[in-house]
Amino acid sequence: MTLQNNSLTDLHQVETLNTSAAHFLIISDLHIARGKEPSGMITGTENFFADEAFLRWIQFHLNKYQEEEAVLVINGDFIDFLRVIFTEKEVLHFGYDEWQKILQKVQINKTIEELKASFTEDEKVYGFKTDDFKSIWKLEKVIEGHEKVFLALVEWLSQPHKELLILKGNHDLEWHWEKVQTYFSVKLNEIALQQNKPIIGKISFIQDSVIINQKLYIEHGHRYDKFSHVVGTPTLEGKLSGQLRLPLGSFVNRYLLNRIEIAYPFLDNIRPTSNILAILLKERFPLAIEILTKRVLALLKFVDKKAFAYVFGQALTFIGIIMIPVVLTIFLMYKDITNINLKGDWSNLSFLKNLGTLIISYIVGQFVGVFNLKEPDDLSQEAPNIFKKYPSVEVITMGHTHNPMQIFQENKAFFNSGTWIPIVEQTVGNLKEDKTYNYLEISFLEKELFTKDSLKRWNDDAQRPEGLYLTLKN
Repeated sequence: MTLQNNSLTDLHQVETLNTSAAHFLIISDLHIARGKEPSGMITGTENFFADEAFLRWIQFHLNKYQEEEAVLVINGDFIDFLRVIFTEKEVLHFGYDEWQKILQKVQINKTIEELKASFTEDEKVYGFKTDDFKSIWKLEKVIEGHEKVFLALVEWLSQPHKELLILKGNHDLEWHWEKVQTYFSVKLNEIALQQNKPIIGKISFIQDSVIINQKLYIEHGHRYDKFSHVVGTPTLEGKLSGQLRLPLGSFVNRYLLNRIEIAYPFLDNIRPTSNILAILLKERFPLAIEILTKRVLALLKFVDKKAFAYVFGQALTFIGIIMIPVVLTIFLMYKDITNINLKGDWSNLSFLKNLGTLIISYIVGQFVGVFNLKEPDDLSQEAPNIFKKYPSVEVITMGHTHNPMQIFQENKAFFNSGTWIPIVEQTVGNLKEDKTYNYLEISFLEKELFTKDSLKRWNDDAQRPEGLYLTLKN
């Protein structure tokens, strides 16, 4: 497998890969966080619960391919570094000796005193920043909490003619760091030795996108989403050197969603995402007030100004007009609730909450519509430009949106590989069967690179792949 870099002027790299591998298994958006704690419990920021299913899926395809060459592609958001958080108490009682030894495996040498002094106060509240040595500690905790996932990867790589290709997504931008990549390989090799299954397959990392054998284009797709697009170079400079440049959506995850999901797990799995605020106001009103005041202020304090301007550019002059009624509504509701609490009369509370929810939801919805801030549905709208730029490409696949999709036109196809985490649909137009455990299977041995059945889902109960039923919407 040979990789070459082709840097574009917009800092997006399209790498080319030429390989004799016959089969490609492509998945995306596993969003693996800390998994099970030593207590056997999980935190609210964990979204991946398919550890054993993933292992069985790998074993099924190893049995299917036998000695044939095959590449497992994880197309972005494999490790959810953004959702790996530690409490203030945990930070105070870290195993600094262990952390120091872990870093030494990749030639990062820090004293225990340096590690203890490396946290800012906001990191103790909102989670670690993106330094390579902190990202390695996060990765170690993810591997500890998801043992079977990494056993599955070891099993894949220990078999003849099997390789692993990992693309960077907006939740695992930390793959930018060479030391993080190296630690991943070191850790898999350690697990392999423990299992007496030495790794013989190659592990490769792609920073942005890749074209395989001039026919298959793979990209996570977050750069087409305003909230997830990294504006500028991958890293920061000056006093912030050693940090990654994050998109606005990453700051929202760090300062808002993590706090929400600790108290209200899986809220970010709701679709459409525009319903999240309304649900939060209705079901967790005090938390919603905290989010819309204290946490938003923290977000504005730390957010990358370039990312903020990129997303809200033309809306900045209008945003004040929007925020005035929102803040006023919240203030009046909070004042009324305080009075109700003092008087002991709660009869109007439900009405106030529902009224406020309707007002804020309407305003936010109008704002999103006017300034085109809605997240993309499945990214298929980007396919024509890519096909035009790379005429030899026959198949484009992306992830990011968690919405599986396939579109065929003449002798070309676009696929969105969906996700492996649960999604809760709240709109009638999107009522559908379970589409988690999605994957795309591409074979270079066939006359055509794709068929209408190339996009599949893993039925773990039956332990077999099945076709997807996707709704065509006008």
